[in-house]
Amino acid sequence: MLNLRQIEELLEEEENLSENILHLTANETLLSPFAASVLAGPLYNRYLLEHLDMREDSPSRVGNFLFRGLDRINEIERSAIEVCGELFGAKYCEFRCLSGLHAMQATMVSLTKPGDKVMRFSTKDGGHFATQHLLKLFGRESCCYAFDRKTYRLDLEGTREIFNRERPKLLYIDAMNYLFPFPLRELKEIVGDVPVVFDASHTLGLIAGGQFQNPLSEGADILQANTHKTFFGPQKGIILSNSRELMEKINYNMSMGLVSSQHTNSSISLFIALHEMLAYGKPYAAKVLDNARYFARQLHERGFKMLAADQDFTNNHQFFIDLTEMGPGPLIYDRLLRGNIAVNRSIPFEHVDALRVGVQEVTRRGYERADFEQISDWFAAMLLEKKDPELFAERVSALVRSKKKILYCEDLRKEPDEPRPAIAVMRHTDRKKPRWVDFSAESKDYEATSDMHNHFRALGEVAGVFEQQVDSSGNLSVRSDGNIIITVTGSYIKDVGRKDLVKLVELKDYTLLYKGKFLPSSESLLHYLVYQNTESNFIAHNHFMPSDRELEMLDVLVIPPKEYASVALAEAVAEACQSNQIVYVQKHGLVFHDKTLSGCLDLMKRFGQTSLMQLTTQQ
Repeated sequence: MLNLRQIEELLEEEENLSENILHLTANETLLSPFAASVLAGPLYNRYLLEHLDMREDSPSRVGNFLFRGLDRINEIERSAIEVCGELFGAKYCEFRCLSGLHAMQATMVSLTKPGDKVMRFSTKDGGHFATQHLLKLFGRESCCYAFDRKTYRLDLEGTREIFNRERPKLLYIDAMNYLFPFPLRELKEIVGDVPVVFDASHTLGLIAGGQFQNPLSEGADILQANTHKTFFGPQKGIILSNSRELMEKINYNMSMGLVSSQHTNSSISLFIALHEMLAYGKPYAAKVLDNARYFARQLHERGFKMLAADQDFTNNHQFFIDLTEMGPGPLIYDRLLRGNIAVNRSIPFEHVDALRVGVQEVTRRGYERADFEQISDWFAAMLLEKKDPELFAERVSALVRSKKKILYCEDLRKEPDEPRPAIAVMRHTDRKKPRWVDFSAESKDYEATSDMHNHFRALGEVAGVFEQQVDSSGNLSVRSDGNIIITVTGSYIKDVGRKDLVKLVELKDYTLLYKGKFLPSSESLLHYLVYQNTESNFIAHNHFMPSDRELEMLDVLVIPPKEYASVALAEAVAEACQSNQIVYVQKHGLVFHDKTLSGCLDLMKRFGQTSLMQLTTQQ
């Protein structure tokens, strides 16, 4: 077992070694000093919870859980969303993914169901190593695109045949070893309404810089990626889209079960990287593409067999040296490592053993053409001429040490020995009305009748089975003889007991008076105001993310996201319910209301019938 001093020594050795290695891996990047500094900043252990659309300034809230919010970080995140609109043309952003693989999991479980089939790239055709296994873990099936192994591009007509035969419910562009853009427009024409997810983990920075295809403008419904290859960010994940329907499913699932802490400091670092990409992305991306092609050409001229040499080698940051005729890849790779050069060895395509080389990191270090010529000479000496790699190790390290400056950024952080500014105070928003309603118990003397309990049982049996509905979410109410009866906080609407019901008496200065043993639902004001503004006697509010077709077919009124249990939410829903019997609060759920029990039940059952019709149509 190591002691702390030994750990410190090992860490210092590893960091020193890394600083002397020529990093030409395609899957790693550099952070600017600014973006890197926040990773160890004082906010590292503070929570940043919930999607920004549902996160008010401090105190912030996730359901009934309240915490001290990070108001200034909220402001930075709002700006980051605007940046994503500029860089990617995206309306909706999800920053809470912890990695690219986490983003993959989020889209898979949100946009498909167990038994669904997903189209992916075979690992023999450049596909990601994890996709097939993840699909199996989640109970999904898969089929593969057709691929032209001579041109290293998707075979569109072959893919059309496979799609028509297999009828996948989702298309996932999950390639990790690729050189050229994909025919997204043509692919979308083939698949129609079936969602297309593009994983841009390798090329996100090039897309932002305008040097690779923009998936969202060419037919992809979802653009997802990790943020640490060609992008300037930390090891994090991102999901972007212009589809309300798809993104709200993803956002809701992230909030309810796929993430708690989004790792605050990594998120802040990502927000910084987005702004850096907006400022410097275009010249950076152009330089990456120029460096990749020039470097590949230099290696080719020295005798290396390169993939896609007849197509100018690559259209992104990476290229491949074909080792098939040179010998075992691991042994060849080891020679480079002994010379202090790091690349990736992989089997990118069927029957191809290769070195994968990326230039994004050295581009940010300011490497120029003369440097790539020198590096190409070292490659040739170590691998083609079989010279001892250790003879070149110090020369390689000397070049690395001469390129310490990181380009395409600004260093804005203060030196550690500088004092921090005077202690800031929390911001308090002046509000004309309370943010949440208060509750006051007039007495504990209330017990629902059997008939009243049966009304709630009937509502709950239908409202409680919607797809996103879980224990303790949602609430129900009934108005009878002028009395408003509602479920209590924490009750399970699918199995309401008589003890789960209380009576609302009246509203006084944003305080709801009630009778009963337990606290009324946090969203009681919503129900109270709907009754004040309509003639309805039955209300069911549950959690469900409807499709665009369901919203259209059932004449649902859509209102923007509002903070859970807030006065703003209650007032917005009450106003909407004056004109519609079904209201959808984005990223939250549905509100059904009617004069009669049978009418309210019918409204909810129509959603189930519409979902069945959609399923039948898709099949």
